[in-house]
Amino acid sequence: MNPDFNELLERMRTFNRERDWERFHNPKDLVLALVGEVGELAECYEWLGPAELSHVHADSVKKEKIEEEIADVCLYAMMLADTAGIDMLAAIERKLEKNRRKYPVEKSRGRHTNPLEGSKAVKR
Repeated sequence: MNPDFNELLERMRTFNRERDWERFHNPKDLVLALVGEVGELAECYEWLGPAELSHVHADSVKKEKIEEEIADVCLYAMMLADTAGIDMLAAIERKLEKNRRKYPVEKSRGRHTNPLEGSKAVKR
């Protein structure tokens, strides 16, 4: 089963409502919790060298931890958007379109900077 976004959003709302946690969900505290979860995700990769990075996802225990932290990051982002009255999927669609215009393929392929802003791009 692959639930759609609105179903996940409703399950998240129900989960929080059943625990009476909604009263703790204000933008500031949700952002701080989100940052904390991003930090926990970063710890999964911290101090790994190139050799370790190349196979970290092959380790089932490490991969499960990474999956859990990514899920936490996504859930807090969903809660923040929901609390702020932001349609997250619509916001993502708008941002993808904005990025498509900001980074045209013919000027951006193989570069990690914005060629339209005159940055010196590094090709890898």
